[in-house]
Amino acid sequence: MAKQRITGISITVIVLGVIVYLLYSLIMGWHDDSIEAAKDQEKKVWQEQAEALKRKVTDLQGEITQLKGQSIPRERLEEAFGEATSSPVSDSMTIEQIEEQIAAFFAYLDQMGYVKRNNLTGSTYNQYEFSVTELTAKPPIVSGETQNLYNLFYNMAHFYRVLGKERLHLVKDILKNESEIIESAMKTFYLWYTFEDIAEEAIRGKPLLKTMYDYACFFLNTLGGRSYLLRRDSKIRILTTYYCVLILDKANDRKLNSNGIDIRPHIKSAYKEMASYMGLINQREYLRKLEDLKTKYKIF
Repeated sequence: MAKQRITGISITVIVLGVIVYLLYSLIMGWHDDSIEAAKDQEKKVWQEQAEALKRKVTDLQGEITQLKGQSIPRERLEEAFGEATSSPVSDSMTIEQIEEQIAAFFAYLDQMGYVKRNNLTGSTYNQYEFSVTELTAKPPIVSGETQNLYNLFYNMAHFYRVLGKERLHLVKDILKNESEIIESAMKTFYLWYTFEDIAEEAIRGKPLLKTMYDYACFFLNTLGGRSYLLRRDSKIRILTTYYCVLILDKANDRKLNSNGIDIRPHIKSAYKEMASYMGLINQREYLRKLEDLKTKYKIF
């Protein structure tokens, strides 16, 4: 009888122990879930605050840029892009207005004598048109660059091999001496390259999207292209990367991304570099466009 009582008590204790353990597990599980939920909520709040701070920093950088005199004097813009130019370029301009600025820019470069002092002949536009034709006909290796050393060295020397020493020096000379207006020039040429209208264009030399896509992939996704950008001025590198991202986005829209390049890491990288660089006049505009792309490609 005593043994039965002891056995009953033992079973009861065991059952109670199991119940207590289960209750403890449930309570701890609920507690852990509550902690994780609180952590997630706190993380979300911190991320929102961080994004707000980034936007404030960007605005402050824009203000500091203006205070440092980074804005281009109107007289300088008129000299390079035409007398009627009050600002270098606007998204609302017609193709005729854009081409007027392109023509004025080539005329300005001719006045500066870049072609002659680099042992070339003809006008700057002649050299530009020849360069576009050659670069289109002889694109870099985008896929399979690292399969062998020949492909790698082929890409590393791409511009020297295609354009030649004199034309390459001409480009470097312009980039070096016209650094004040190069940002405006790059924006003008990008608008010209990507302008979509049925109107016939007066100036030849506008590359096809396929050609621009090849070179965007080259700069973004090959050792040869990236090493070339690393040897350039920070402004040129950041702006080139930015416009390459925009071109890759256009290629995606038209189902022309034949190399299957993932645009997302390049958007994040371009945004990070653009946000931390001080000295771009249109920095806030660039960051807004990159933010739109982050939303478009669901980058969080």
